[in-house]
Amino acid sequence: MDKSVFKSFVVLSLIVGIILGVLSPVPILGTVVLLALLFLSAPFVMIYLIMDGKFDLETIKDSIIYGAIAGMFANISFAFTYAIITAIIYAITQYSSNLLLTTMIINSPIWLLIVVILFMGVLTATTNAFSGLATYYAINLIRDIYEKKHNNSNNNFKL
Repeated sequence: MDKSVFKSFVVLSLIVGIILGVLSPVPILGTVVLLALLFLSAPFVMIYLIMDGKFDLETIKDSIIYGAIAGMFANISFAFTYAIITAIIYAITQYSSNLLLTTMIINSPIWLLIVVILFMGVLTATTNAFSGLATYYAINLIRDIYEKKHNNSNNNFKL
Protein backbone atom coordinates (compact mmCIF):
# COMPACT_ATOMS: atom_id res chain seq x y z
CA MET A 1 0.00 0.00 0.00
CA ASP A 2 1.60 3.21 -1.19
CA LYS A 3 1.61 6.02 1.38
CA SER A 4 0.91 8.79 -1.13
CA VAL A 5 -2.11 6.90 -2.49
CA PHE A 6 -3.30 6.22 1.04
CA LYS A 7 -2.94 9.91 1.92
CA SER A 8 -4.86 10.94 -1.22
CA PHE A 9 -7.58 8.43 -0.37
CA VAL A 10 -7.93 9.68 3.19
CA VAL A 11 -7.96 13.36 2.24
CA LEU A 12 -10.49 12.89 -0.56
CA SER A 13 -12.68 10.70 1.69
CA LEU A 14 -12.63 13.38 4.39
CA ILE A 15 -13.63 16.01 1.82
CA VAL A 16 -16.49 13.82 0.56
CA GLY A 17 -17.68 13.33 4.15
CA ILE A 18 -17.58 17.06 4.87
CA ILE A 19 -19.56 17.86 1.72
CA LEU A 20 -22.16 15.23 2.58
CA GLY A 21 -22.28 16.43 6.20
CA VAL A 22 -23.02 19.98 5.04
CA LEU A 23 -25.81 18.78 2.73
CA SER A 24 -27.39 16.36 5.19
CA PRO A 25 -29.29 18.83 7.44
CA VAL A 26 -31.38 19.90 4.42
CA PRO A 27 -34.67 18.05 5.07
CA ILE A 28 -35.26 16.77 1.55
CA LEU A 29 -31.66 15.72 0.92
CA GLY A 30 -30.97 14.01 4.26
CA THR A 31 -31.96 10.48 3.28
CA VAL A 32 -30.35 10.67 -0.14
CA VAL A 33 -27.12 11.99 1.37
CA LEU A 34 -27.06 9.20 3.96
CA LEU A 35 -27.51 6.58 1.23
CA ALA A 36 -24.75 8.23 -0.79
CA LEU A 37 -22.50 8.08 2.28
CA LEU A 38 -23.30 4.41 2.83
CA PHE A 39 -22.85 3.22 -0.74
CA LEU A 40 -21.24 5.78 -3.03
CA SER A 41 -18.39 7.46 -1.19
CA ALA A 42 -15.83 4.72 -2.01
CA PRO A 43 -16.72 4.44 -5.71
CA PHE A 44 -16.58 8.22 -6.06
CA VAL A 45 -13.13 8.42 -4.46
CA MET A 46 -11.83 5.44 -6.44
CA ILE A 47 -13.11 6.65 -9.80
CA TYR A 48 -11.83 10.17 -9.17
CA LEU A 49 -8.33 8.97 -8.29
CA ILE A 50 -8.27 6.52 -11.23
CA MET A 51 -9.28 9.30 -13.62
CA ASP A 52 -6.64 11.55 -12.07
CA GLY A 53 -4.01 8.86 -12.69
CA LYS A 54 -2.96 8.47 -9.06
CA PHE A 55 -4.57 5.10 -8.40
CA ASP A 56 -5.28 1.83 -10.16
CA LEU A 57 -7.31 -1.10 -8.92
CA GLU A 58 -5.02 -4.08 -9.37
CA THR A 59 -6.57 -6.75 -7.14
CA ILE A 60 -9.85 -7.51 -5.46
CA LYS A 61 -8.15 -7.15 -2.09
CA ASP A 62 -7.10 -3.57 -2.92
CA SER A 63 -10.64 -2.62 -3.90
CA ILE A 64 -12.10 -3.99 -0.66
CA ILE A 65 -9.46 -2.42 1.60
CA TYR A 66 -9.55 0.98 -0.09
CA GLY A 67 -13.36 0.91 -0.15
CA ALA A 68 -13.44 0.29 3.61
CA ILE A 69 -10.88 3.04 4.23
CA ALA A 70 -12.86 5.52 2.14
CA GLY A 71 -16.10 4.61 3.91
CA MET A 72 -14.67 4.88 7.42
CA PHE A 73 -12.98 8.25 6.93
CA ALA A 74 -15.94 9.69 5.01
CA ASN A 75 -18.22 8.65 7.89
CA ILE A 76 -16.00 10.22 10.54
CA SER A 77 -15.84 13.59 8.78
CA PHE A 78 -19.56 13.36 7.93
CA ALA A 79 -20.52 12.71 11.55
CA PHE A 80 -18.49 15.56 12.99
CA THR A 81 -19.63 18.01 10.33
CA TYR A 82 -23.28 16.99 10.70
CA ALA A 83 -23.13 17.19 14.51
CA ILE A 84 -21.60 20.66 14.50
CA ILE A 85 -23.95 22.08 11.88
CA THR A 86 -27.02 20.53 13.50
CA ALA A 87 -26.08 21.88 16.93
CA ILE A 88 -25.47 25.38 15.51
CA ILE A 89 -28.76 25.39 13.58
CA TYR A 90 -30.66 24.18 16.64
CA ALA A 91 -29.02 26.74 18.92
CA ILE A 92 -29.86 29.62 16.60
CA THR A 93 -33.31 28.69 15.25
CA GLN A 94 -34.60 25.88 17.49
CA TYR A 95 -35.23 23.97 14.22
CA SER A 96 -34.23 20.37 13.65
CA SER A 97 -34.52 18.27 10.52
CA ASN A 98 -34.29 15.13 12.68
CA LEU A 99 -35.39 15.72 16.27
CA LEU A 100 -34.09 12.40 17.63
CA LEU A 101 -30.56 12.91 16.27
CA THR A 102 -30.49 16.57 17.29
CA THR A 103 -31.56 15.71 20.83
CA MET A 104 -28.93 12.99 21.01
CA ILE A 105 -26.19 15.31 19.68
CA ILE A 106 -27.04 18.11 22.10
CA ASN A 107 -27.89 16.12 25.26
CA SER A 108 -25.74 12.97 25.10
CA PRO A 109 -22.34 12.56 26.70
CA ILE A 110 -19.40 12.71 24.31
CA TRP A 111 -18.48 9.04 24.83
CA LEU A 112 -21.89 7.95 23.56
CA LEU A 113 -21.51 10.06 20.43
CA ILE A 114 -18.08 8.53 19.80
CA VAL A 115 -19.50 5.00 20.18
CA VAL A 116 -22.33 5.77 17.73
CA ILE A 117 -19.89 7.35 15.26
CA LEU A 118 -17.60 4.30 15.44
CA PHE A 119 -20.54 1.93 15.01
CA MET A 120 -21.73 3.86 11.96
CA GLY A 121 -18.13 3.94 10.74
CA VAL A 122 -17.91 0.15 10.79
CA LEU A 123 -21.26 -0.09 8.99
CA THR A 124 -20.18 2.45 6.39
CA ALA A 125 -16.80 0.76 5.96
CA THR A 126 -18.53 -2.57 5.33
CA THR A 127 -20.99 -1.23 2.77
CA ASN A 128 -18.28 0.79 1.02
CA ALA A 129 -15.98 -2.26 0.93
CA PHE A 130 -18.72 -4.00 -1.04
CA SER A 131 -19.16 -0.91 -3.22
CA GLY A 132 -15.41 -0.89 -3.83
CA LEU A 133 -15.61 -4.52 -4.90
CA ALA A 134 -18.48 -3.70 -7.28
CA THR A 135 -16.44 -0.77 -8.61
CA TYR A 136 -13.52 -3.10 -9.31
CA TYR A 137 -15.70 -5.45 -11.33
CA ALA A 138 -17.43 -2.61 -13.18
CA ILE A 139 -14.11 -0.98 -14.14
CA ASN A 140 -12.70 -4.32 -15.32
CA LEU A 141 -15.85 -4.99 -17.34
CA ILE A 142 -15.60 -1.58 -19.01
CA ARG A 143 -11.89 -2.13 -19.72
CA ASP A 144 -12.58 -5.56 -21.25
CA ILE A 145 -15.35 -4.20 -23.48
CA TYR A 146 -13.11 -1.32 -24.56
CA GLU A 147 -10.20 -3.65 -25.35
CA LYS A 148 -12.40 -6.06 -27.32
CA LYS A 149 -13.90 -3.25 -29.33
CA HIS A 150 -10.56 -1.69 -30.23
CA ASN A 151 -8.65 -4.95 -30.77
CA ASN A 152 -11.28 -6.33 -33.17
CA SER A 153 -11.22 -3.23 -35.36
CA ASN A 154 -7.41 -3.42 -35.68
CA ASN A 155 -7.36 -7.16 -36.46
CA ASN A 156 -9.74 -6.94 -39.43
CA PHE A 157 -7.01 -5.66 -41.76
CA LYS A 158 -5.75 -8.45 -44.03
CA LEU A 159 -3.48 -8.48 -47.06
